[in-house]
Amino acid sequence: YYGLSLFEPALEALIRRFYQRSDAVVAPSQSMADIMRAQRMSDDISIWARGIDRAIFNPGRRDHAWRGTFGLQPNDVAIGFLGRLVMEKGLDVFADVVERLNRGHVPHKVLVIGEGPAKDWFRSKVPDAIFAGFQQGSDLGRAVASMDVLFNPSVTETFGNVTLEAMACRIPVVAARATGSENLVADGKTGRLISPSDMQGYAHALTAYCQDESLRFSHGRAGEAASLPYDWDRINQAVVDTYVRVIGRATHG
Repeated sequence: YYGLSLFEPALEALIRRFYQRSDAVVAPSQSMADIMRAQRMSDDISIWARGIDRAIFNPGRRDHAWRGTFGLQPNDVAIGFLGRLVMEKGLDVFADVVERLNRGHVPHKVLVIGEGPAKDWFRSKVPDAIFAGFQQGSDLGRAVASMDVLFNPSVTETFGNVTLEAMACRIPVVAARATGSENLVADGKTGRLISPSDMQGYAHALTAYCQDESLRFSHGRAGEAASLPYDWDRINQAVVDTYVRVIGRATHG
């Protein structure tokens, strides 16, 4: 994204040296762990996923009055973007796909949650979008639950917190088949996983959600159920278990 690929081998070697000096590594997702193993980062890699605060992220946070302040009507389908507005989040892909929806006369609105240095560029590419700015805490939960579908085309996620937050709010997700999202989204059940370069595939998936309320509801409900195991106590136990294992190995080794 930033023309620095020339330095990638050296940086990867530097990072490998750091990780190989560690007794164990915990990665945020299985797909990320697989990449780290392929890069020979460590022989001992386990998973430390991310949890969800259900007091903040739940379907009850949906707020029609808040939607109304941005001109969203009850029957409008809001395609949401959530994240820092930087190019590596797939802003170019998002804009391309929205343009395809516009050309196909697919009724929808675009709701952008976040700030970042690429905001002006993004606004120029999706001029009809609603930019709700940076949100946090309960305001963020309200914004996510007030979407109708999340579109996350990023291929640089190590876990995909935004995907899990949307799922917990009963929002279906259209995401790139890439690290993070592919371990969260069940294709055709809780959302859609699309090849990162398949612009028409993204457009078809979003069109289906825009036109079929029952599909949005069923996939949203399935996503909420799939998010339930991501409880912070359970997630953090994986770190405790790793420490216990490493200490035990050092003590008896």
